[in-house]
Amino acid sequence: MASIPDPSTYEPITEHLDEVHQKTGLRTYDIFTNWLNFIVTALSRNDDDYLELVHDLTDRLHDDDDLTRDVLETYGTALGALVNTMEETTVPGYPHSAELLGGIYEYYGANSYAFGQHFTPQNIAIAKAQMLFSTPEGIRDASQEDPITISDPACGSGRLPFHAVQQLRHISPNTPTVVVARDIDKTCAHMAVINFALHAIPAYVVHGNSLTYETWHVWRVNHPTRILTDSTVNGAITELDPDNAPIITSFEEADGSAQDDTNNDSDLSEGNVEDAVTIDDPDTIENVTLDAFSE
Repeated sequence: MASIPDPSTYEPITEHLDEVHQKTGLRTYDIFTNWLNFIVTALSRNDDDYLELVHDLTDRLHDDDDLTRDVLETYGTALGALVNTMEETTVPGYPHSAELLGGIYEYYGANSYAFGQHFTPQNIAIAKAQMLFSTPEGIRDASQEDPITISDPACGSGRLPFHAVQQLRHISPNTPTVVVARDIDKTCAHMAVINFALHAIPAYVVHGNSLTYETWHVWRVNHPTRILTDSTVNGAITELDPDNAPIITSFEEADGSAQDDTNNDSDLSEGNVEDAVTIDDPDTIENVTLDAFSE
């Protein structure tokens, strides 16, 4: 098994993205974000958006249809490599999968200090997860109608809630769980969506501002999603109208709690917002159940 954060861990994926860079001359950051866009759209089974992405890519490649086709095939190969590497990679001393997309993001130097992006190291994320869920006896009773909810207002690639769910599944496999993850950076939100989808983690992922509750996109990661070709599921991911999502997506819905957060430097300031992972946060989640995830 490979270990994290050995850069060689990412090579089965990055070698294909680097191949696209060599053939097209596009920036690696643009290639990575474009790849994520295609994955999210494909997992959503949204043909119209997918074709629009293909059209945009063709324009960027100066209407070279053969090169566009080659890039799309390489993107598919990179996705297959991501899935295989996720299955094969663990963190030493930890019995579950490593989170890879955030590592690839950092590998390419894509994290932005302008956004205050400082990704939590994998081993610290695991330690936090183990502190959140230490023993089965410490976990409250949960049901489909009242699942345990894990909220992260600055989720990045989803690493912290990802490991929290992994730990919960390790000590209490049958406990119903839903993640609500937010990030102001759409690329980060896409990484979280993909991580949760490929590990069958029911989740709402919000591209928005956690301080003001301004919301631009909401995705629901459907469950179960392990069998991605299951004809009974419209898609592993569903994009929702933010106004109809069962989570708080506006300042008015928050009853002023967003203003409280803005005025409290110890709460959600740039320096410690990543530590604000909460369990069953009533200020973030409204009547979340698992019923919608089987639609």
